Amino acid sequence: MISVHLDHIALDVQDRARSIAFYRDLLGAVVVAEDAPHRISFLRLPGSSNYSDIALHEHPAHEKAYPPGVMRMAHTGFRVARPDDLVCAYDFFTARTRVVMAADFGVAWSVMGLDPDGNVVELELFRVGATDAQPGFARLDIAALRASGASPIASAE
Repeated sequence: MISVHLDHIALDVQDRARSIAFYRDLLGAVVVAEDAPHRISFLRLPGSSNYSDIALHEHPAHEKAYPPGVMRMAHTGFRVARPDDLVCAYDFFTARTRVVMAADFGVAWSVMGLDPDGNVVELELFRVGATDAQPGFARLDIAALRASGASPIASAE
C-alpha cells in the first residue's frame, strides 16, 4: 500500500476568471500563481500548506473537448466542519449553479453542486465515530438542518 494524502485537483475549465470567482466565493480559495502562456491558475485553500489545492486549466473549446455523453471525473470532495457549512453550500449552489444532491449517507451528510463548467463539487460532514460504518442513503433535509442549528454530526479530523 502507498500512503498518500490529497495534494490537489486539476480541472479543465472554459473561463478561469469565472472559476476563480466560484472557488473563491465557495471555499475561500486564493490565486497563488498564474501560468498565463499555458492558461493555468493555481489556487490555495485557507489553512492549506500545499503549493496549490486546485489547478484550473483553461480550454475555451471545452465543449469540443468534452462533448455530452463523454465520461468525466465523478466529483471532488471537500470535508467541512459544521452543519451550517452544508446549508451555506446548498444556498450557494442554488443561487449560482444547481444542487445535484443533498444526501444523508449515514456515515456523513453531503451537499453536491455544479461548478461553472459542470464539475461536481461535494461538501461533506462526517458523523463522529461513523467513518467505519456501512454507508446508507437518504435525502438530507436541508430545511430541518437550517432550523436546528445543532447536530450530532462533527468533523472526523
